[in-house]
Amino acid sequence: MSSEDKSNNNASPDATNKWFQADAFMRIVNSVTVILLAGICSLIASLPLVIVALVVNDLNYWPLYLAVGALSAPAVAALYAMFRDHPALSSHASRVRIKLMTESGDGTATASASTASAVNSPAFGAASNASTGSRNGGDRTAFTQQDGRSSSGRSSSGRSSSASRGPHGNTAAFLPDWIAMPYVRQDVAVAFFKPYFAAYRALCLRAWAQGCTFAIVAFALGYDILLLAQMPWGVYVVPALAVVLLFVFAAFSISMVLIVEYPKAKYLSVLKNSALLSVRRLYILLITAVALVAYGYALFRWFVPVAVLGTGVLWYLVWGASRWQAQLMFSALAAESRDDRIIAMYQVAPASSGISGFLKGTTEWRQ
Repeated sequence: MSSEDKSNNNASPDATNKWFQADAFMRIVNSVTVILLAGICSLIASLPLVIVALVVNDLNYWPLYLAVGALSAPAVAALYAMFRDHPALSSHASRVRIKLMTESGDGTATASASTASAVNSPAFGAASNASTGSRNGGDRTAFTQQDGRSSSGRSSSGRSSSASRGPHGNTAAFLPDWIAMPYVRQDVAVAFFKPYFAAYRALCLRAWAQGCTFAIVAFALGYDILLLAQMPWGVYVVPALAVVLLFVFAAFSISMVLIVEYPKAKYLSVLKNSALLSVRRLYILLITAVALVAYGYALFRWFVPVAVLGTGVLWYLVWGASRWQAQLMFSALAAESRDDRIIAMYQVAPASSGISGFLKGTTEWRQ
């Protein structure tokens, strides 16, 4: 049924109901297809890790796994970019962002004074406030790097050509250049390969920097675990170090979320704030830990089917958990922008259950 038939008052209720059922079914099919494509693309982009897992298949060579895992970090960043913006997944933040960009003239309306105010805001220091309660004045220039997509996606002349006034009279850029533009066109259904590898190309350098750093930290912890395991009292320390390893993985995942969201964020700012955010909302890490253990066990039992069918699902769960932890930073930066549209874009979607304290953390997974 066409859109005209859908809105036709003469259409029978039964026909309208069938249209909505077919539309809901296609949304589910598209979401499943995109998740499967996400797993396939991530396996292609992390080919060194896949080769090591197939050829070596021995955890005694764990430093080699860490090395190729660091090289595969851009595969995770590109995956998070797809989860953030793909219309088939359509998270709450993505729907609000596209709606506001459309209402603001596709994000081209801006004022230079407001843009300067947003760029010179405490930026990542605001996330430190949310995590530690103190302001770090050294983070005021956090957004200084150039995004590989920004030169083609936004021209400075286009951003300064017109002005838009917000609901409370504040003139603000939308989207300002410290927030990433959508990585996926919104007029596609299940297109994935081309936008995925475009995001990979745009994010690879910053993802490699973060991935190598966290791989070095994980190597140091793993080496300490092996040494302490030989000590009589090491049994009391090794579990604590294993928990720290989980936090390192959580911080790495959050750093991928941050470089996807903020194209001009400095390396050290991302590193610091991802570490701070990884220890917030700890209950969500239980989901990550259970998912990783289950996936790792299944992967060593049935590598090919689990890698193809389960990789996208795993990273979607991990992305949802990491984005929920990073939500503290998103809200702080949105509040500092003083733009009602940006504040609305980063508001948490209302939970549909009365147990809102826990279920709010799953809002990025609920479609």
